[in-house]
Amino acid sequence: MPRPDLMLLHPPSVMDFRKRTMLLGPVSDLIPSTPVFEMYPIGFITLASHLESKGYEVRISNVATRMLSSEKFDPERFVKSVDAEVFGIDLHWMPHVQGALELAAMVKRHHPDRPVVLGGFSASYYHEKLVSDYPQVDMVLRGDSTEVPIERLMEKLSAGKSLTDTPNLTYRDGARTRINPLTHVPDTLDDVAIDYGLVIRKVLKYRDLEGHLPYKNWKSNPMSIAVSVRGCTHNCVNCAGSCDSFARNFGRNKPAFRSPTMLADDIARAEEYVKGATFVVGDVRQAGRTYADKFLKELKNRRIRNEVVLELFTPADKDFADEVATSLDRFSIQISPETHDEAVRKAQGKPYTNAALEKTADAFLDRGCGRFDMFYMIGLPLQTPESVDGTVIYAKKLYERFKGKRLFPFISPLAPFLDPGGNAFEKSEELGFRLFASSLDDHIRLATMPSWKYVLNYETQWMTRGQIVDASYSSGLGLNAIKRDMGLVDKSVADRTEERILAAQDLSRRIDAIVGRGKASGSDMEQLRDSAKALSESTVCEKEELDWSEDSIYASIPRMISSLVRRR
Repeated sequence: MPRPDLMLLHPPSVMDFRKRTMLLGPVSDLIPSTPVFEMYPIGFITLASHLESKGYEVRISNVATRMLSSEKFDPERFVKSVDAEVFGIDLHWMPHVQGALELAAMVKRHHPDRPVVLGGFSASYYHEKLVSDYPQVDMVLRGDSTEVPIERLMEKLSAGKSLTDTPNLTYRDGARTRINPLTHVPDTLDDVAIDYGLVIRKVLKYRDLEGHLPYKNWKSNPMSIAVSVRGCTHNCVNCAGSCDSFARNFGRNKPAFRSPTMLADDIARAEEYVKGATFVVGDVRQAGRTYADKFLKELKNRRIRNEVVLELFTPADKDFADEVATSLDRFSIQISPETHDEAVRKAQGKPYTNAALEKTADAFLDRGCGRFDMFYMIGLPLQTPESVDGTVIYAKKLYERFKGKRLFPFISPLAPFLDPGGNAFEKSEELGFRLFASSLDDHIRLATMPSWKYVLNYETQWMTRGQIVDASYSSGLGLNAIKRDMGLVDKSVADRTEERILAAQDLSRRIDAIVGRGKASGSDMEQLRDSAKALSESTVCEKEELDWSEDSIYASIPRMISSLVRRR
């Protein structure tokens, strides 16, 4: 088997998570991945697609998914058994900091002469410290668009040339850390390649299905992603992807959009390979209504059969709902109002009303929306425990108004970390946040704590870490009881969820008692390992409530084979 030019490795949040007692809580209940955050970034696909188009061989290995899929999988042995000219590891979101650096150390132990490159938002934020203070990291590629910079880097490394003019690169040069200018910030995404058949070809080539899965349950709940934008026009206080953060940390002063035609092409190509929902990243109205209208017309012309999931960052009018319904046979909508409290929502950076939100839900549900998901958060500026209780009461009103009309409110904590680079992190005192971690080492220490209460890197002026934990469990119980009483979920499912939440609350208190005795590890904690593992997923709701796909990946096999044959 040929040695790849680049091997992209995705770490778990904590490398030795299988050996630790860790009550990870409901931190991943509302996303496809588990609390290990095994979903690798879409950037893996765009990087690999770009490099393969230039003649390089790239392999992807999702180490986190392989560890979840088999207790026998030994990441150290695996890293020792593989080789590549260059190893790339993502440190996009901060929860991966411990896993990314441990995985980098493994690579250096077994392949000391191979360059190790990190990339992603968090790697970009901490680029200088990563290279200067962590010997397992040789380089960091900064910014939100590293497809061309990594091509330039590969060219320089293979030719043995100086790296001084490689854009966006921070690297070690002897005892010095050199920081090249962040100059590659494209103003369009039309040059970004997204090869949806690449993963399938790699699975066949390397005979490694688990290593290429985007997340653990992708086989039973397959979905694809289409990216409309890099950058953002909004400024949510907690987000490293806000417009302030992009300008401050990634050199991007305005969003870069994919053209409506190419975005529609992406969705059509994804459908050729996967029978499942396609999630469109970014509100397509950010580029203006003309852009959104053009995109929807392009979708209509392509007669998309898969369900398409659209994000809304703000409420939408009836005309837009009509256009979506006219353009797509199957569609769903997601919006994150964060809270029912309009003052809290405004402080979070979303100044719109509940009335506008409800009109939006009305418009889309009346036009046949498959599901309208609304996501609420705990740990926001101005938010109190009583405000969280009010959100649960508001959710009941929504259920009563839209009962049987496919509206789904969800609630979970803003966890485990405030994003470094976001305004809440950069201006924490001004915005009412208290940080428990600011450095890489601080976050590594928190990441390995035995309960998600102690993993949280913040609390607010209005809610302590303990109150955030308590409110997360109590709101989960409240929503679950509402759904049970209104017949929205089977009683057996609701009873099981309630038992799980109560057990998690009890285990959280037991861990608090042990930590209170000054013991974050040891035999007392080890006795709780199995219970913690069992209570760290689908805590406040069944994860299946978020599934879009009715078919497993095996229903997509005929499409995959047909597409691979046609494109040879």
